Amino acid sequence: MKKFLICILCLISIKGFSQFRLGVQGSFSSLNMWQTDGYTGLDAGEFTWAINGFQAGVFGEYDLGYSGFEIQPALMYVESGSHLGQSKGFPGEGNFVIGYSDTHLRIYSLRLPVNLLYSYRVNSKWKVFGGLGPYIQKNLNGTEKGWYIGYDNSTNNYTPGGGPIKNNIKLSSDGSYATIGQSNVASIDAGMNILLGLQYKKLQFSVGWMRGFVTQYKTSYVNLGNQSWNFTLGYVLFGHERKPRL
Repeated sequence: MKKFLICILCLISIKGFSQFRLGVQGSFSSLNMWQTDGYTGLDAGEFTWAINGFQAGVFGEYDLGYSGFEIQPALMYVESGSHLGQSKGFPGEGNFVIGYSDTHLRIYSLRLPVNLLYSYRVNSKWKVFGGLGPYIQKNLNGTEKGWYIGYDNSTNNYTPGGGPIKNNIKLSSDGSYATIGQSNVASIDAGMNILLGLQYKKLQFSVGWMRGFVTQYKTSYVNLGNQSWNFTLGYVLFGHERKPRL
C-alpha cells in the first residue's frame, strides 16, 4: 500500500499528470431492482421495495485539455439489492398452495465506473459538473434473509412448514429458490450511470442514478437486475485543475 501511494504521488508530480486529481468518496444509496416476468404474459406476483445501502472508494479525474471535459474513473466497494416479496405460484389458477417469501437481498461487490464529465467553474471556489458513463461490477458475496410462509388457496388457510430464511448467496447463473436455501446471483454486472453535482474548493457533492443491464437474480417467475440512486460526498486529496488558457 505504501509503494502504491508513492507511485500515485510521483505520477501527480510529473508534468503529463499535473492535471490529474485523486480523491475519496462515499455514498448513501437507495437500492432497488428492475424486473421482468420469467413467464411471459403471466403475473409473477413479485414485489420489490427500496432498501438503504452504501458505496465507498477512490476516484480520479483527468482534464481533457481546456475544454471543460474530464475523465473520472473510480474503484468502489458497493452494496446492491432489494427488499423482495416473492409469490411461488400464480393466484387464481386452481387449488394449490402458494408459497410466499419476504426477504432482503444484499450483494457486496467491487464496481469500476468510468464517467465522462463536463464541468463549469462559477468562480474560484465553486464549480458545477455533470456526466455519464459505463461501469462493470464484480460481485463478491452477499446474503438473503427473511421468512417464508405457505398459503393454501383451496382452504384459505396458512400451511405449516414456514420459517426463517438465512442464505449466503452463491455466485451462479442458476435460478434461485430462497425457501430451500438456493440464493444465486450472477458474478458480473455491467450498466450505465448518470450524475449531477457541485464542488466547493475540494469538497464534492453529487446525485446519481445507475442501472445494470445484466440479470442478477432470477427465479422461475421473474428476472431482476440492479438499479439505485446514489447521494455521494467526495473530497479531492491530491492534484490540481488545469488552469484556463489566457
